[in-house]
Amino acid sequence: MRPRRTVEDLSFEMDDDQSSDPIATLVIQAPGVVLMVMAEFSVDRSQGFMKLAKTHIHGATANGVGFANLKTIAQAVLEGMDLDEIIIEGGIRTTGACPGHIPRPFRFTRQIRPDPDA
Repeated sequence: MRPRRTVEDLSFEMDDDQSSDPIATLVIQAPGVVLMVMAEFSVDRSQGFMKLAKTHIHGATANGVGFANLKTIAQAVLEGMDLDEIIIEGGIRTTGACPGHIPRPFRFTRQIRPDPDA
């Protein structure tokens, strides 16, 4: 079973060596896991919105991340960048399930976490 991560477990870093305009590579680290997210990133701060297009995620086995952890990663990015929404559109699959298929988009909205001091 995949351990459920928390926002505090995660760190992020852009990998300039693996990036080439318009594709950027984001390295996400959690205990025992390193993921590389390659996508066309676009941010509209006035709308509080980020879109990742043609997204590929490397570094985990098939279904090794899970939706709950993907949601936690999205929440960490939303909080860290002070955004309200992320849409992730997958790239065309070259291997694995249904090669040639484009996965459905994922939409994540920022959740308000309770204030621990309240």
